[in-house]
Amino acid sequence: MRGQPGEVALWAAATAALAGVTALLVAAGARYAGAGHGAGEGLAGGTLPLAWPPRLTPATLLAPAVAAVVLGSAGVGGRRRAGRPAPRFAPLLGLAYVATVGWWLALAVAAQDGPRVSAGLLGAADERPSGLLRASTGQPPGPELLVWALARLGIHGELPVGVAFTVLGALVVPLVAVAVRSLCHEPAARRLLPVLTLAPWAPSALGERDAATAAVAAAAVAVGVVGCERGRRAWWALGAGLLLGVAGLFAYSAMWLGVAVAAAYFVRRRPLLNVITGAGALAPLFALRLADYSWPDGLARAGAGLFDRAALTWLVPDLLTVLLCCGPVLVRSARRVSMTPGWPFLVGAAAAALFALVAGLAVGGTQAAWLPLFGWLVVPAVAPRPRPALPGDTSSAGPIPYGLVAVGGALAVVLAALLMPR
Repeated sequence: MRGQPGEVALWAAATAALAGVTALLVAAGARYAGAGHGAGEGLAGGTLPLAWPPRLTPATLLAPAVAAVVLGSAGVGGRRRAGRPAPRFAPLLGLAYVATVGWWLALAVAAQDGPRVSAGLLGAADERPSGLLRASTGQPPGPELLVWALARLGIHGELPVGVAFTVLGALVVPLVAVAVRSLCHEPAARRLLPVLTLAPWAPSALGERDAATAAVAAAAVAVGVVGCERGRRAWWALGAGLLLGVAGLFAYSAMWLGVAVAAAYFVRRRPLLNVITGAGALAPLFALRLADYSWPDGLARAGAGLFDRAALTWLVPDLLTVLLCCGPVLVRSARRVSMTPGWPFLVGAAAAALFALVAGLAVGGTQAAWLPLFGWLVVPAVAPRPRPALPGDTSSAGPIPYGLVAVGGALAVVLAALLMPR
């Protein structure tokens, strides 16, 4: 089969195969525990924090209704009469962000926990920053410091803080689109917005610490890519570096998305900006080192090592998680990798994932921990096919894969209904 039905079938076959291999690993004695959820429970012994039966209520219908409105709006907006100008890009980003927030909160209604933040993370609101830094062991202290800052702003409680994390995480959609517009072209960025808005990874971002990580990391990449455009000053590169350093304080592997920025500097022949960005990335780490927090020591305590048996057994479930969180649009993305000028984004995401694997950080919980990577993996889905005949084409883009997006949205509703409470 060709086209979108064939891509859905290929995605389903790959997902079933990986699920089968995971089940064989469990039968062979591999032990898994879903990070942040019920340990040792859920499908396939805890490889994913999903449980049967699903939570179905009348409010579950809200998410499909929101998805239908978003898809319908995208379809109407994509049909323009000849000679009629396209909507301005900035207001379109705002609408996409509002739609993403609405979609995520609609999924929160279908989920058992909703957008509530974990009780363990919420405890940081009553601590001092110095105490949070000293107590940080397996994970960097960025989310705890953010919770402390939100408490100073008067935002307390599991639900308000969780909603704040969710709303912040939704910024990933416009930020990724801004970076794609700069490195690819505006038509690709416009057509990618529905793909990002209704992505199946949304249930994993509800009230999660890694939703904030994804937003900070996406901001770093967007600032770096836009900042290396012709005529931009070096302050942009410094800002990208500082944001990468802050992202590293939220998740150890997030800093490796800086490889995407470095690749963009290479494409645009501005290699000296790497020095400025690198110095900026080290600044937040040095600043917290003065407060007795050592980022390298925290990384050493967090990692299990690539050749640890537990880390090796997680390779297949990690790949299964990527397929589920990105949905069938990942198949189209994989088929068009060679056709997109956004390849630096894929290189950065691959570098971050490889670092997480080598350092032993991908042992459970990747459905949330890899949130900063998912948005970049689907960028080639709107690459034109065949490749444009003229080099440097700045107008061609593939069509919006409405069928794949719809299947991904339905998958997100199912995952939200199956998601286990923390």
